[in-house]
Amino acid sequence: MRSFPTLAGAAILAAIASPTTTFAQLTVLPPGPQLGTHAGNLVTTGSFEFGNPNLVAFWATGTANTPFGVPPGWTSSGSSINYARWGHESVSPLTIANSAPIPDGVKALYFGNAQGGQVNVAPIFNADGEVTFASTPTVLTTVGAPVILSQTVPTHLTPAPSYLLSFWVSGENALFGGAYDGIFGLRVTNTQAGDPTRYFAVPAGGGLGAYGDQHRFELSFTPINPLAPVTLEFINWGHFNLGPFGLGGTTELVLDDVIVNAVPAPGVGAIALSGCVLAARRRRR
Repeated sequence: MRSFPTLAGAAILAAIASPTTTFAQLTVLPPGPQLGTHAGNLVTTGSFEFGNPNLVAFWATGTANTPFGVPPGWTSSGSSINYARWGHESVSPLTIANSAPIPDGVKALYFGNAQGGQVNVAPIFNADGEVTFASTPTVLTTVGAPVILSQTVPTHLTPAPSYLLSFWVSGENALFGGAYDGIFGLRVTNTQAGDPTRYFAVPAGGGLGAYGDQHRFELSFTPINPLAPVTLEFINWGHFNLGPFGLGGTTELVLDDVIVNAVPAPGVGAIALSGCVLAARRRRR
């Protein structure tokens, strides 16, 4: 089994000790240096680097657009009008749908799904990037179906006390701004009772967004059943109209660099180091 070096493992344990948003077994970690590592990544094709590096393809099933392809290890779904694309569309910098620069390799996924998103409760955009609501929301799309990307990750084959989920997001036209921060859904099965969908912000860039043009999400989780895998599911309902809540039209999701690492139990040195890492993060905040 591959594991983190002592320093990285201690940093993750320190972050877990100071979560920003906790919901059952899936915990949003506080801002700080990236903790996820490509070494030991349990996700297949997490950075979507596969095939011709210069080819842009449509990836969400349901579309008739060509060329079509789904990154290995992933499954997808969408409506007939979706235009979700995979690759890069400019090279200086490397972006897709005018996102922030792609963080790893030359390919990312854009979840294009038109002006379809609707929500009936005002969203609360929290500092850690999670979107919450004062009451249970109804989130849906008017364009037939959301664009969904999913992968079952074999955490049960790499037993550990906990796991780290790390991924990068940006928004369509985040290089230029002009829209409000969007909303996407994340389900991580086998981590919360009932496998609920959590909601997170899509950075819009420019003067209307609160998160700049990109954001790195990192979450800790512990499987409810350690003998079963977890499934990651990223959901985009489309551009939302948040006008009824004093905002306006939102951006749509661009995703890259999805990582799941097993976090080993700390040794004595890691426990001591974790306190130092936690103190440093608190000073930065």
